[in-house]
Amino acid sequence: MSLRAIVALAVALVPTLALSAEPRSGAAVYAERCAPCHGDGGAGDGPAAAALEPRPRNFRDASFWNGRTADQLRIVVRDGKPGTMMSPFKDVLSAAEIDAVVAYVGSFRPAAHP
Repeated sequence: MSLRAIVALAVALVPTLALSAEPRSGAAVYAERCAPCHGDGGAGDGPAAAALEPRPRNFRDASFWNGRTADQLRIVVRDGKPGTMMSPFKDVLSAAEIDAVVAYVGSFRPAAHP
């Protein structure tokens, strides 16, 4: 694993002190906590991605969204995903921040084509 991948993974997983009582926007939470693995554009190509097995989820993949609900995403963000490096964020992010990042991840969903 490269040093860059280790640093990116550490930044994503290590809790930080809240600087404000206000929840951060989904984009801000995603940039700090998700992009190191999932990539800035949600394609599963962040700096730590190459070192992870299985690879991080590609939120740009239309098949990922088939039947997927916001509640399912919320559970994965909150509780993590066993068998992957997707750690639980229930003790790191507020419920409002989890909701915000789930909404932001939804922005990567490909548009439906007729």
